[in-house]
Amino acid sequence: MKKFIRLIFYLIILAIFLRAFILDAFRIPTTSMSNTLLPGDFIIVNQFAYRLGTPRSIPLLGIVIPFATLLEFSKPKINDVVVIAFPSNFHLGTYSNKMIVKRIVAGPGDTLQILNRKIYVNRKRLIVSGTAKVDYRNIKPDGKEGVGIFSKGSGWNNDNYGPIRIPAKGDVIDLKINNIDKWKSLIVNEIGERAVRIEGSVITIKDKPAREYIVKNEHYFVMGDDYDNSMDSRYLGFINEDMILGKAMFIYFSIDPGKSWGDFISKIRWKRIFKGMQ
Repeated sequence: MKKFIRLIFYLIILAIFLRAFILDAFRIPTTSMSNTLLPGDFIIVNQFAYRLGTPRSIPLLGIVIPFATLLEFSKPKINDVVVIAFPSNFHLGTYSNKMIVKRIVAGPGDTLQILNRKIYVNRKRLIVSGTAKVDYRNIKPDGKEGVGIFSKGSGWNNDNYGPIRIPAKGDVIDLKINNIDKWKSLIVNEIGERAVRIEGSVITIKDKPAREYIVKNEHYFVMGDDYDNSMDSRYLGFINEDMILGKAMFIYFSIDPGKSWGDFISKIRWKRIFKGMQ
């Protein structure tokens, strides 16, 4: 009996270690990544794909703790499907889920532009996965600003967006009253909530007047594969590397949320199990 209890204890410790440092699981809640990922898909996320870092929360308790990179292996690449963990201070408006899965479409230093729902990176057309869901009908005209678009006053919408340069580590941003709304979320995500204040015509960072800001992290622009129905960088802004939890590997289980639990076997989408990311 003691050996059995010891074995269970070791398995629990192993599971906690894997969950904290190497592998994690994530359930797809929305259609934003259709048809690559569907609601009811359960995916394995490789937290070890890009780097080894400290846990983002205390195991079992779920208490969020500061994250730090211990060892870096590689950088996220364009077309990688990643899970993004937003900091607790990040304001998503009516979108309450603090973790989302999206595809990287542009990286640090890239210039991105969307023209009639076609993505261009550094003036070259980006071809994403063949499972992406794009409808080229009813495209919003250029110059008609979308509701909640990043950034306010740009005149962009989700179909015609940019050009916009993705910030890279070491970039120096000139801060002005007329552009602080664009950069405030980037700064807050890097150094913490309430770090930026506007006092009349003076911008302060951690209570010190600031006319510029040096970017501390690499940043990325992410989108959902269902271009029409995705809360992504077109609305949320840039995603920094510390917010990327890991790379999506494969679907380990899938159920159809539209079917009744009364017939569990038919509810399982067998053909999607162990399907890899494209």
